[in-house]
Amino acid sequence: MKLYHIISNPIAGKHRSEKNLKITQSLFESRGVAYETHLSEREKDATRIVRELTEAGETEIVALGGDGTLHEVLNGIADPTACNLGLIPSGTGNDFAEKIGLSLNAEEAVKIILDGEAKQTDYLEVGGVRCMNVAGLGMDVDVLERCKRGKMKGKIKYLLSLVQSLFAFKGYRVEIEAAGEKETRDVLIAAACNGSQFGGGIQICPTADVADGKLDAIVIDCIGGKWNIIKAFITLMKGKVLEYPLVKHIVCDKLHFLPETPCTVQLDGELYKDLDFEVKLRRGLRFYRP
Repeated sequence: MKLYHIISNPIAGKHRSEKNLKITQSLFESRGVAYETHLSEREKDATRIVRELTEAGETEIVALGGDGTLHEVLNGIADPTACNLGLIPSGTGNDFAEKIGLSLNAEEAVKIILDGEAKQTDYLEVGGVRCMNVAGLGMDVDVLERCKRGKMKGKIKYLLSLVQSLFAFKGYRVEIEAAGEKETRDVLIAAACNGSQFGGGIQICPTADVADGKLDAIVIDCIGGKWNIIKAFITLMKGKVLEYPLVKHIVCDKLHFLPETPCTVQLDGELYKDLDFEVKLRRGLRFYRP
């Protein structure tokens, strides 16, 4: 009999996870399905819990939380080729869940796990750290850093931080090595994409596919002038970033972003300082998705 291990972040999504955990447990029990619940109580706790479980041979892991919880769970799996990973979206943004068409309704998400089949799904490895959705440097990181400093909560906090960043961020000079080519550009955002959106629905790369064995790199040039930057972000918000003339789209299986000056990068919305932004596409993970 399968034993599912539910890794729950109690504070994800303004306590949405608490409600979704009760729904999930009720459905598992009504089906007579064996499960155990593990609550993450502090940062990186989910990584530790999953590492201990998978090193002991457990193979059915379910993340209940947002993109950050999924990120921690993914990084705890001892051997991603030996596990089935499920997700009950319970965060604020849930960008990866929306990308793969996973319902934000907990009952529907549970049914995908119990009635569906885990499918081969790509993920990224950035400087030795796994990333499920999008990794980036530049203005997206500036926005996240402002979010962490701010006191407001939810998507309004992100939008306010975005507006502040639009008028303050100066850009980075970055060497880009991908698809056998090397060049240096002044960038507003440089992103490696497995999923297509970040920041609670911003379409950074609409064509990205989580199962095609390729990663998509998006480089938005820092074009100078606040109005030009605002126009670039309006295009991004409309999901038409690939139509913008100062956007470079690269499809590859590995790449390296090397900023001229050290900077913080984000992986699935989690911030990392001094991480080498060398990205490799990894395969073999089995993920419960529609």
